[in-house]
Amino acid sequence: VSYNRFVELEKEVLLPMTIFIKKVLLGTCTGISFVDSTPLRICRNQRILIHKTFEGLAERGRCSMGWFFGFKLHLIINDKGEI
Repeated sequence: VSYNRFVELEKEVLLPMTIFIKKVLLGTCTGISFVDSTPLRICRNQRILIHKTFEGLAERGRCSMGWFFGFKLHLIINDKGEI
């Protein structure tokens, strides 16, 4: 899907997806949790100084693949596979 089409579809899918996540995927803490994280890269490291979209929000970070500029997404799942 192209970016423009994604932006168009995003508005239609947001509410149904939110309801699905709330009803089906969200669970309660059972005492056993698994945590994973992944970097959400915003731009190449060479462009950090001229990047303006997430100015003040995005930061430099480190993951197993090296340094990156952006955000880190964390996901916690219980032993039943619920978020």
